[in-house]
Amino acid sequence: MKFFHKTFLIISTLFLTLVLFGCSGIPVNQDYDVNADFSKIRILQWLPESQQSIPKASEYAKQNPLIAKRIENAIAANLSSKGMILAPGKADAYITYHMVIKKMLRSDPVSPTFGFGFWGHHTGVMFHTPQEIYEYEDGTLIIDIIDLDGNLLWRGSSNTYLVEQGTPAKTTELVNAVVGKVMAQYPPKLVPPVN
Repeated sequence: MKFFHKTFLIISTLFLTLVLFGCSGIPVNQDYDVNADFSKIRILQWLPESQQSIPKASEYAKQNPLIAKRIENAIAANLSSKGMILAPGKADAYITYHMVIKKMLRSDPVSPTFGFGFWGHHTGVMFHTPQEIYEYEDGTLIIDIIDLDGNLLWRGSSNTYLVEQGTPAKTTELVNAVVGKVMAQYPPKLVPPVN
């Protein structure tokens, strides 16, 4: 029993180390309207549900309320750290997020199995290479900033799938790391167009 407990602790520690190490390498992307004046955006509000595109943040929040709340809190904290606020009413722009989830197929590499046998004076060799195919979910977090006329101004994304971890604290840590890395790109550092 102690052996299994010790093995579980070692595996859990290794997994947590990999997750934390992997957070430093969270892949992110961004795109934005090069003509937008991001310096004028100081107050944002959540995009109303009626204006959200599919997949809607409101639908994701119904299906995954705990992770959705963590995403919203992390976005609010990141905006606040940049001197911006989330407030209903007279805002300069809207903000929303999407979680795009796709079902994917993965095949494990072929693992050959060998077998030898004999019967009387005859011998035989068996060679078997089954290919295992698994279905899994892959997710991408997308954060959008939209002007009051409904035009997309900025989009940041990460294809890090936000799912529950071993504890609520670890889940919060993962969400904060991913949202923080995506929001670190905002406001974009505008590159002047090449003539």
